[in-house]
Amino acid sequence: MQINYQDLLKEQAVFIALPILLIVAFVAGLGYTGNQSFVNIKKFNENSAQVETLTQKKADLERQLARQQKEEADPNTKKIFAPEGGFGADASFAPLFDNMLTIAKTSGIKIRSVDYNYSPEQDPVFAAKIDGINVCEFSATIVGKYSEIQTFLKAMLSENYLVNMAELEIVSWQRDKSVLIANIKLRFYTKTKV
Repeated sequence: MQINYQDLLKEQAVFIALPILLIVAFVAGLGYTGNQSFVNIKKFNENSAQVETLTQKKADLERQLARQQKEEADPNTKKIFAPEGGFGADASFAPLFDNMLTIAKTSGIKIRSVDYNYSPEQDPVFAAKIDGINVCEFSATIVGKYSEIQTFLKAMLSENYLVNMAELEIVSWQRDKSVLIANIKLRFYTKTKV
C-alpha cells in the first residue's frame, strides 16, 4: 500500500487550519469584546461624572429651596421689591415712593425738601455693585406731631419690603413745641432683571 502524502497533507492541513481559525476567531472576539468593554467603561465614567454633577446641582437647588422656604416662612424677613414689568432701575422705585406717600398722607405728616440719590456711595449694598439690585436714598424733611411721625416711621419700617432708615434727626419747632421737624434718609431697594 502506498501512502499518498498529498492526501495525508490535505487531511492534516484541515486539522491544522481549523485550530488556527478558531484561535484567530477567539482573538478577534477578545479584541472586539475588549474594545466594547473599553467603550462601556468610558461611557460609564462619563455618565458617573454627569450623575455626580446633576446630584450636586440637585443638592444645591434643594438647599436654595429650603433657604427660600425658610425666608418665606419667617415673618420678620424682608424681601427686596421686584416690580412686575419692564421697569428701568430708576423707575422701579415708583411703586415704593407711591406707597410711602400714601403712608405719609394717612399718618398726617407733611413732606418737604425732597431729594433722591440713586448712587448712595455709603450704602453697603450699593457699594457691593450687585447686578440687578438698585438702591435709592430718599432724603426729606417731614413735619408733624410726635404721634404722626411715630405712626409714619412704624408703618414704613413694618413694610414687607426692605427699607433701611439711614439717618433720622428730630427737633421741635420753635413756635409750637408739639410739632416736630425731622430730617430723614430712607434707603429703598429694588431688584430688576439684568
